[in-house]
Formats: sequence, C-alpha cells, structure tokens
Amino acid sequence: MNELAASTSTEASFGSRARIRATDPRYMEILDFLWEEAAMLDRDDLRCWQNLLDPAIHYYMPVCLTRKRGSNESFETEGMHYDEDFGSLSFRIRRFLETQAWAADPPSRARRFVTGVRVWEEQGEGIYDVASSLLLVRTMDDDFRTDLVTAERQDRVRLSETGAARLLERKILCDQTTIGTHNLAIFL
Repeated sequence: MNELAASTSTEASFGSRARIRATDPRYMEILDFLWEEAAMLDRDDLRCWQNLLDPAIHYYMPVCLTRKRGSNESFETEGMHYDEDFGSLSFRIRRFLETQAWAADPPSRARRFVTGVRVWEEQGEGIYDVASSLLLVRTMDDDFRTDLVTAERQDRVRLSETGAARLLERKILCDQTTIGTHNLAIFL
C-alpha cells in the first residue's frame, strides 16, 4: 500500500515533501486537469472521463467515522463506499450509459466545485500527489431538494511530457458520516 493509501491526513501523506506552488506551470496543468475532469462529470460525459483514468487506477472512498478529538482514525480502513479499479469503473460507466440503471436514469444534475488544490511532486518522474476540496451540489428528477456532499480528495496524477494527465489514484474522504443523498450512482 502506498503512502497515499495508508494515510487519512493530507499533511501526513504529503507534508514532508516540498509543495509545488501555484506559479509553477505543472501546478497549472494539474489544476486545468481537475477543472476539465469536473466539467466532464458535470456534463455526464462519462466516456471522456474514462479516458482520463489510468488502467491501474484505484478509486476508493472509505467510510467516515465519528471519533473523539485526538483520535488518529477518522476513516474506516476496510469498509468502503467505493473500492474500484479500472474494470469496475468501466463496468459502471457502461451500465449507466447502455442499460436501464434505474439509479442513474434520468441522470442527476450535478455541479462539482474543486478548490484548495495543493500539489506535491512524487519521487517518480511525472507523478504528483494532489489534495483538493470538493463540493458536490446535486439534484435528481424534479425533486426540490438539493444534495450537498463535501470531501477532501487525495489524488495521484501522472503528467506526460506532452502535458496529458491521467488519474492514477483517488481517495475520497467525505466529511459526512451519513451521506445525505439518494444514492452514490455518481463519481466524485
């Protein structure tokens, strides 16, 4: 298990390395990647989003736990809302687009706000650890209620020499212990 997967604290995961500052062109490439990814998901353009995923991707969301202050364990280490690889993500995308997946039809209307982006260079060439805050605003059907999901995302992104980016890993640390949405038939 790599450093990103082992820790639930961004600073514990990334803090010992020098951060890449916002004035660095690599930071801007990664920021543009995250914004474009959010726009694809907001448009429900799942095929294009799938092209941003590395074949070795690990996409997971541990269950948030309520613990007393000072406890180091805020997330479940075995129970997950999501624990997926490229094959399972591809299956979900195909199911949403090609079948009668009742939880995703009609599709949700969603807007993802990605903020607080911080980037650290990994020791491997062209691999970056990225922490960001996510606010997902979602409505379904003609329901007047709006679902809000907030989370920290800990990503591992590979930038090629041409500037093309691929998502290698995404760990989603949701702020809610009980997620107040109809379902999780959505990508965060």
